[in-house]
Amino acid sequence: MGETVTVRDARGLGLLDRLQPVVLLGAIAVGLALAGLAPRTAAAAGPLVEIGVFLVIFLVMLGVRTGEVLAAFKRWRPTGLALAINFLFTPLFAWFLGWLFLQSHPEVWVGLILYLVTPCIGWYLVFTDLAGGDVELGLSLLVWNVLLQILLLPVYLWVLAGRIVTLDPAVLLQSVVLFLVLPLVLAELAKRAWRRSGRVEPIGERLPLGLFKTATLALVIAAMFASQGRVLFDNPSVVAWMILPGLVFFVAIFAVALAAAKLARLTYPETALLAMTTAARNSEASLAIAVGAFASPLVALTVVIGPAFELPVLVAMVQLLGRVRGRGWYPEPSAEAGAARGRGVGSAAARRAAPSAGR
Repeated sequence: MGETVTVRDARGLGLLDRLQPVVLLGAIAVGLALAGLAPRTAAAAGPLVEIGVFLVIFLVMLGVRTGEVLAAFKRWRPTGLALAINFLFTPLFAWFLGWLFLQSHPEVWVGLILYLVTPCIGWYLVFTDLAGGDVELGLSLLVWNVLLQILLLPVYLWVLAGRIVTLDPAVLLQSVVLFLVLPLVLAELAKRAWRRSGRVEPIGERLPLGLFKTATLALVIAAMFASQGRVLFDNPSVVAWMILPGLVFFVAIFAVALAAAKLARLTYPETALLAMTTAARNSEASLAIAVGAFASPLVALTVVIGPAFELPVLVAMVQLLGRVRGRGWYPEPSAEAGAARGRGVGSAAARRAAPSAGR
């Protein structure tokens, strides 16, 4: 994860890159095993999820050049694609999947819609970084994700789920401040302290951030599945109902993102970001609304089950995107440096010309 390789060397990744999917998927197994064998201990693991998410996003922010985030706001092509998929295609597709698979289970149908229409406001940055995507562009996209969720989620639930609910902006604002703004501020302070100490090389090139991120992410995943494993075990029927629409959604959204990126001639880092921001969902906000706005517990349960499908998919997507990069299907930023400057792109693209596919 901390290595730098060329695209032609992508198949010769370091040991950590090759073992990363095994480590992360193994963390899911550990979490579920803990939930089954030691349910009290597993239930107590819930707070570790928030702590771990905070830490892993802090580690991601250490590698971000904040000045390039502002330049990324000018890149309308990838931003427009992400917004179109997240806020136009996905809500309609979510309703269609419910109509196709869940007509006899309306509460699960509503839960599926609620879970899928809320794009992630932080988690996607972690997996974008792991896939060698454009984190600076992802940070600029975050602003749109937050604002449009606040404005459009009540509309989606009214039109698609037949309910009128009021979305409390504090639910999203609290998540953004705690899991994005605060890690960003602390990371900036750490980088300034690093530079003032007289070190020339960036902190991300000196410290094994890749190793730290993988280890922390594995702990987060294990804690998440440990704390929610009992819910999965106690409601196998809801899990079964969710398998097919969930699988179809993630496969389809990944294919749509890759096809749209190809048609729009996006670079690989932009493509990786597009894939992650359109696949990752904001389960925290969805769960808060499900509990507060709907009487049926099946709505909230569906939202809780969602990450059980999402996390393995995101891990698999990191590996698949690495293979896509190795085949050269999407241009590297260095090949479009002139065009990028014309679109107002900073040096982030060039800096990410050839990171490790599993970084």
